[in-house]
Amino acid sequence: MIHIHFDALLRTEAFVERVETRLQDATRFWTDFLAPFVWDEIDDIFDSEGYGRWAGLDPLYAARKGVTHPGKRILEREGTYRDAATHPNRPGSIAEYSAQELVLGVSGGYFQSRFGANYPALHEEGNDETNLSARPVYELIAAGERFEARVGQLGDKYLQEEIAAAERGNR
Repeated sequence: MIHIHFDALLRTEAFVERVETRLQDATRFWTDFLAPFVWDEIDDIFDSEGYGRWAGLDPLYAARKGVTHPGKRILEREGTYRDAATHPNRPGSIAEYSAQELVLGVSGGYFQSRFGANYPALHEEGNDETNLSARPVYELIAAGERFEARVGQLGDKYLQEEIAAAERGNR
């Protein structure tokens, strides 16, 4: 007589170990899920001029800008800030990934050296002395339930994919 015995507990432990190993490095979550979502959100913020919350341009400046940069929206004279904030390989962009951390943003030093001012930070915070209205970009990303809900959905999708890969035995 032949006896075949499967130890379900050992198989389950091996599966859980594969899942845990896969989840120790979140780099793929950052690069494939979260960073593209954040860049799309920033694009929406620029397109909608802060979801309609940004103060309008000073009328005199708006008239000059209409002549020198026709059709350009608020914070988009040359497009440098938007490009740096939405494309990881553009000058001034910060996009750093590690197993446990994601850092996205723009380099204040780049803008300081190129334009003589860290204008993303100036616009993010505003400046009462120069009468510059705050026009936040990064502050608006995480504001509200939309961001939390979408990050939760992306996290769920990522986990499902990682579990499926562990089930297939992929490392």
